[in-house]
Amino acid sequence: MKTGKSRACEVRYHEYLTILQERPAFRRAFDETCGEFQISQESRMPLDSRLYLMVFAPALVSFVNWVMEQAVMTGKDRLYFLSRDGYQMYLVARQLAVYKDMTIDCRYLHVSRYSMRLPGYHLNMERCLDSICVGGIDVTPLKILRRGGLTEQECGNVIRELHMEEIQDKVMNYRQVQLLREQLVKSDMLRQYIQKHSMEAYDNAIGYLKQEGLCRDDRFAIVDSGWVGTLQCAIEALIQSVTPEIQVEGYYFGMYEYPRGAERNRFHTYFFSLERGLARKACFSNSLFETVVSAAEGTTMAYGMEGGRYYPILREQNNPNAGQLAQNAEALQRYLKYLLSEKGNHGTEEYDMMADNKKFIAELMKKFMSEPTALEYECYGKNLFSDDVTDENQKKAAADLTRKEIRDQRLLQKLLIMTGIKKAVIRESAWLEGSAFGTLGEGRKLLFELRHIRLYKSFVSFRKLCACQTLVSMRAGTRAKV
Repeated sequence: MKTGKSRACEVRYHEYLTILQERPAFRRAFDETCGEFQISQESRMPLDSRLYLMVFAPALVSFVNWVMEQAVMTGKDRLYFLSRDGYQMYLVARQLAVYKDMTIDCRYLHVSRYSMRLPGYHLNMERCLDSICVGGIDVTPLKILRRGGLTEQECGNVIRELHMEEIQDKVMNYRQVQLLREQLVKSDMLRQYIQKHSMEAYDNAIGYLKQEGLCRDDRFAIVDSGWVGTLQCAIEALIQSVTPEIQVEGYYFGMYEYPRGAERNRFHTYFFSLERGLARKACFSNSLFETVVSAAEGTTMAYGMEGGRYYPILREQNNPNAGQLAQNAEALQRYLKYLLSEKGNHGTEEYDMMADNKKFIAELMKKFMSEPTALEYECYGKNLFSDDVTDENQKKAAADLTRKEIRDQRLLQKLLIMTGIKKAVIRESAWLEGSAFGTLGEGRKLLFELRHIRLYKSFVSFRKLCACQTLVSMRAGTRAKV
């Protein structure tokens, strides 16, 4: 006899299959991949991989196809897919290039926010402090200092200099982080440490970028998941320290905002951007996306050189979700074999890739991320995630929160806490909707909290858009006066 949980999983599973019917090529590729797996392995494909192929594979194929078409139209001959979020995109791109007979060179570039920021910190110390003093999940003063490349002993020296011993491990909200920045600016010791580590990392980082061809010309673009675009700026700053005329362009699955002062026309987005896709952003979890669309390897931390070749130095620990990621990458390549079958056999592959699939993808993503059931929660809610540049302090994507901690995530409650009117600490979760399901289960209370989560996300996106438009208007007014 089926339990309520298994019935709910089965219902949701068939909802995904029904949505896939809108794009027959994706549905056929899914069915044939699962069938071939069962014959060759004498067992069903793991449920988490089947869920991945139903929801994420169509999104990756549609996005990468769009990227490659855009790159060809703008005269780019090289695409660099950034580790680690770009790995599965890179797998798609290689097979798409063969299928569509494209001459574009698709490469996998080992970089991270940390490995690209640290070597450039000494080039602009003010921007460096902006980079390390940002919010996140469970941010503490000690974690902020580590972002600057400081050793444990150096972190201790700065903490004692600024008399922060009692708060070094205290979790801070965004407002407190900005107040901390005002203190860090005054520390000459911190600046000296950061400058020392930055200059030590610079030569090898530049050597790697030169070796991979990024300092040669601007006939390339980078490809990544997206969100705020700061990695593109960090890469560009290093490149321009060698070849000042090169401007980097990037293609992203989505972006919530642009880096301060950046030229927006060099950030190209597919699924949503600062200006568009408000409803999609409200139903999307970028942190959850990163735990699913990634590579099994560890984070790139620095670069070394051996035998005249530069190589990435990775964290010794692999991605904590490595087993599932490797399993899904293998499933993706099986899937692509059927999706990109010989031209003319089925007549729908090209249409399904070329069609405007954003509405179709939004249906899938909304169910998975914003309306989770036991199916999504059990398969992906326990994945580990870190939002810090050093990739430390891995936490469960769907963090275990109490009912009160979930209520504190509502718009009004969160604003009261963030402004200091209400005394409480907001417990963050990489996938808040998953946390709500884990605590509340199915039912009206869950639906109520999920609506509040979407409301808060909509508010944040709308506020960012208004702030950006206000800034643009002020700049236009200043230029008019001049």
